Amino acid sequence: MADLIVYGTPVSPFVRKVEAFLRYQDVAYDFENINIMDMPDWYVEISPARRIPVLRDRSIGTEGVPGTIADSSAICAYLEKKLAAGLYTDSAFDTGRVVWLEEYADTELAQPLGMKLFRPIMFPRFAGKESDLETARHTYQEVLPKHFDYLEGVLDGNEFFVGNQYSIADIAIGAQLTQLDLVVGLPNATRWPGLAKHTQATKRRAGFVENLAACGKMLSRLLPEKVDLS
Repeated sequence: MADLIVYGTPVSPFVRKVEAFLRYQDVAYDFENINIMDMPDWYVEISPARRIPVLRDRSIGTEGVPGTIADSSAICAYLEKKLAAGLYTDSAFDTGRVVWLEEYADTELAQPLGMKLFRPIMFPRFAGKESDLETARHTYQEVLPKHFDYLEGVLDGNEFFVGNQYSIADIAIGAQLTQLDLVVGLPNATRWPGLAKHTQATKRRAGFVENLAACGKMLSRLLPEKVDLS
């Protein structure tokens, strides 16, 4: 039994973010699936915002709230200190930049991509209904491009987003764009070549490989092929 346990579901990009962090450091952890549609009372106690993931460090507490941290950003900040991972860079300014891009990925990018594209495609299928492709297509064509334009500019042809090194910014953005890839595909390589290349490279990284394989098994029955929103 590992000291660390992640509560969540693999299909969450925020869970993927934490798993990528842990596997980057080659840290053993246990995983417990949580039904996000019907969260048990014990989970709501440790996640008062009713979100996933939550991390438990059993070396601190094994039951209830003690030893738990909710929210992927808080979890990653804790793991950075605990593991000395170096995923927030050494430069003070660059640290500010990677934290900003992590926040941008978790809010500005995640909100439309998750709520207005992934959910309209997948959640009806979970209930045996047809996807809301109109909402997903509007998001893909009218909402997400401005975010992709911004991130393409920040990347500016480089391999990584900040300081020429892999950081939490790359993990957080990669977690969201691999979510897009699960249902629609990579960002258009003609318009956003840097983002497409970055996402493709992200898919091959530790944590992403394992998580995306689990997601593929979960989604393939309901989504045998990616959706064309062009």
